[in-house]
Amino acid sequence: MRLLRLLFVCAALLTACASAETSAPPAPPPPPEVSVVSVAPHALVIEDVLPGRVTPVRVADVRPLVSGIVLERLFNEGDTVKAGQALYRIDPTIFRAEVASASATTARQRAALAVATREAERAERLESGGAIAGQAADNARSTMDIARADLAIAEASLARSRVSLRYATVTAPISGRIGLSRVTEGALVGTADPTPMVTIQQLDAVYVDIRQPVMRYEELRKRLARGELETSQGLPVTLLSMRGEPYAEQGRLLSTDVNVDPSTSELTLRVLVENKDLHLLPGMFVRARIPVGREPQAITVPQQAVLHDPALGESVLVVDPGDRVVVRSVTTGRIVEGQQIVRTGLAAGDRVVVEGQDQLQPAMAVRPSPWKPPPTPSSAPSAAPAATAAPSASAPNP
Repeated sequence: MRLLRLLFVCAALLTACASAETSAPPAPPPPPEVSVVSVAPHALVIEDVLPGRVTPVRVADVRPLVSGIVLERLFNEGDTVKAGQALYRIDPTIFRAEVASASATTARQRAALAVATREAERAERLESGGAIAGQAADNARSTMDIARADLAIAEASLARSRVSLRYATVTAPISGRIGLSRVTEGALVGTADPTPMVTIQQLDAVYVDIRQPVMRYEELRKRLARGELETSQGLPVTLLSMRGEPYAEQGRLLSTDVNVDPSTSELTLRVLVENKDLHLLPGMFVRARIPVGREPQAITVPQQAVLHDPALGESVLVVDPGDRVVVRSVTTGRIVEGQQIVRTGLAAGDRVVVEGQDQLQPAMAVRPSPWKPPPTPSSAPSAAPAATAAPSASAPNP
């Protein structure tokens, strides 16, 4: 009987313990872990990626300075030629004959001047002795002056004939890469021909003419005047191929055109690029990454940290000192290498949530941890900046 009573008491105790356990509230789940970055102002170079075309620094259309039949072409198409190098030889027969004729005329006029000079000297002696009248002496001196002028005309004609003979050999006006010949041996060429014989282009250095919207130009000028941007003169200009790959050659900004294209409302920026290996050819389309200014105190966050809502606009989630979520409205600028520029709404030291925003609510407690950016593929280290900066060329916010 005592044993039954003991078993009954134990069963009652177990039932009471079980009911107490089931009635106790469950423990709250731990706060979710979120990745955050602490923002801090830093210097940032602002770049525009704009389209452009390659043009040679110097171009010379080779044209004949005399008319005649082409006897010989003295160069190989596509070669590099030097200034003064002979390119074509025009039939010089007529010009040699003209030189010979002018030489003979000059010799005759020189002899005539000698005769007239002796006559004038003799008339002067006779005049001083009273043997002849003064008019006869004046006529002799005038004849000498006429002979001297005729000699000058003959010498000028001889010089002109020699120049024409020299022009029968067509030479390169500049050094550079010569193109395809537009005339062949036996062709008749003249000074009034509309088509040049050949074109030479200097390509060891080339221009890249870039088009910039005039609204962007005005915006940058105002920001520089307000002190929001520092000038970026002297920074190199990087050229990108159609596939976004950078060329080894870098350029420098030379000038900005003062005329605006009325059909496109764009200005032309001219960049000078060294082109020793001839990677850039005239007419090629390229993109240029141009530094337009430097922000000394820029605040940036990873691009995915910015939330976009059609009704509320742009915002970020900030972890306050009590590790609770706060919604912060921001004003953003452009994207530079995956980093979004934040104009207003953030201050130095703010902790911005980068990942996991869809699971958070305002005032929710969280466990912040430093955000680790994903590794960048080593195969294309320079293509990513071009991809992120390219859309910003026409963006309204610098």
